[in-house]
Amino acid sequence: MRWAAVDFETATSSRSSACALGVVIVEDGRELYRQAWLIRPPGNRYDVGNVAIHGIRPVDTEQAPDFSHVWSEAKAMIEDRPLVAHNAPFDVGVIRRCCLEFELVPPPLTYHCTVMLSRRTWPDLSAHKLPIVAGHVGAQLDHHDALSDAAACSSIMHACIDEAGVESVDALVVHHALKAKRVDTP
Repeated sequence: MRWAAVDFETATSSRSSACALGVVIVEDGRELYRQAWLIRPPGNRYDVGNVAIHGIRPVDTEQAPDFSHVWSEAKAMIEDRPLVAHNAPFDVGVIRRCCLEFELVPPPLTYHCTVMLSRRTWPDLSAHKLPIVAGHVGAQLDHHDALSDAAACSSIMHACIDEAGVESVDALVVHHALKAKRVDTP
């Protein structure tokens, strides 16, 4: 069992405005390490609504590295692990748009969505939003803190695998008749 759970926060409604990234690296079913970064979004511009959600402000990121620097470090940690994210289309969209903004090539990684996997694993939950699913699996969560969200997502992936009685992310995806998608393929 290996993956990299990721979560982005954005400064505006644009997916190219990443302002925080959390990554949790799992190998052989164990968490190896975790890392969080603040990211200076283009122009260090923020929408009031986004700040209200995650609490990150321009003053917090004025000296932070931009996406290209942070992504270089994150990619080195992630290596060839599949990405997992809760509502993965959002986080993968951030990667794609930020790569486009900074003229970087999106990574040739597969990704999986724990919203979809949790819907298949626990269809009777009242909803499959991160706080609800994290609570269901007993994961700690400080919602909209990128590292906390990534860690909760990783806990959800563990719980989905355990519930299905399989040994890997790939086997879980097959078990639920889903397909892996790729970050570098829209």
